[in-house]
Amino acid sequence: MIQVQALNYLINSKDIDFLTTYGKEYYFNYENEYNFILDHYHKYKNIPDMATMLDGFPEFSVISVSESREYLENRLFEEYVFETISDYMNDEKTADKFSKNAIQAKTELLNKLQSLQQPKKSYGEDIIKTAQSRYDAFLDHIAHPDEYYISTGLTELDFILGGGLRRGEELVVVFARTGNCKSWISEKILTSAWEQGLNVGFFSPEMTSKAVGYRFDTLYKHFNNNGIQGNIADFDGEAYKKYIKELQSKKLPTFSVTTPFDFDKKVTVSKLKKWVEALDLKMIVIDGVKYLENERGYKQAEHDRLTDLSEDLMSLSIEMGIPIIEVVQANRVGARDKDGDVNTDAPEIDTIRGSDGISHNASRILSVVHNRTTKGSAGSLTMYLNKNRYGQDGNKLIYTYDINTGTFTYVNNPKSGIDIEPDTTTDETFNDSADAF
Repeated sequence: MIQVQALNYLINSKDIDFLTTYGKEYYFNYENEYNFILDHYHKYKNIPDMATMLDGFPEFSVISVSESREYLENRLFEEYVFETISDYMNDEKTADKFSKNAIQAKTELLNKLQSLQQPKKSYGEDIIKTAQSRYDAFLDHIAHPDEYYISTGLTELDFILGGGLRRGEELVVVFARTGNCKSWISEKILTSAWEQGLNVGFFSPEMTSKAVGYRFDTLYKHFNNNGIQGNIADFDGEAYKKYIKELQSKKLPTFSVTTPFDFDKKVTVSKLKKWVEALDLKMIVIDGVKYLENERGYKQAEHDRLTDLSEDLMSLSIEMGIPIIEVVQANRVGARDKDGDVNTDAPEIDTIRGSDGISHNASRILSVVHNRTTKGSAGSLTMYLNKNRYGQDGNKLIYTYDINTGTFTYVNNPKSGIDIEPDTTTDETFNDSADAF
């Protein structure tokens, strides 16, 4: 019974340490069931739920377990010792030893008992003993940087981020006041990841998938955004038609756009995880964290709810090994710089609407300000690195940016923290008469 209790505890608690500490030798009556759980964990990085377990083992006993982990550990060990010693005593060679030399057999039995030590719970990692693994990771990092970072599509942003976005333990908050292109910037980064051959996802609670698609066409191939939406009478649609045809004919990575309707209007981090797993997504954008529901099972203030959600999103990033971009709103008023002065150039972290817990859980925070010109769609775009868990923060990047063609031209400034000549990363605007690919 104790083995069944332990297996039920494993499935319901998702206690990975318990799974790895007490191996198959402790489940001698249920070795296949234990191996199924272990194999599932190695393959999918999580312990299966009960439905999955029953799919593999329809006769598995589902019971409610209220005992503590300590109780289960002690009872598992007791049963393991009893079974091991019983097998030892019933062995013909052991019986023969007792019949010939009882004293020697007794000594061997005592040694056998002493060798059966209950596993100790491990706490953390001894970074002294595992130092070699850090050096090995360093060498691998140098040799294969693309396996550690995903480019944002902006050379200068990659530089100040130390190479791009990390593949895991990376929750990037992009925040701005209304109408300052935070969603555009997030989709720009996601499009760059897609161009690198990665499956990506964009959760869009406020825009339709078609609207996100038009933005993709602009960011990817610089089609005039007004033109492809039918707002320019003399727009040449032939090049766009050719582009669409070729886009659909090629075998390309997935760019999945979901809305609340895809999650039955109840969007949770667990449902986002299933989306990531189903499509093997390597980066996702949450274009509005306020639309997510907290799964922690109790009512709470908005501040606490957003804190929990950001914490769970960071956990999802770590578990799935993917960067997550979380788009949030800045307050309309009270945007200040580090000196406390009103700042229309780059809002500070404390102006993030709803929660300082969002900034606490983020690995990086990027504020965005778009200043449009009086004529046309061009203007200046300022990005300010408010937080950088993995390096220096406080860098400011400025681009001339045409929102209608999705083109960026870098403009150097004293606060960039880098020394790059202007116009080194200008995107070429797409020519309607040119080939799309």
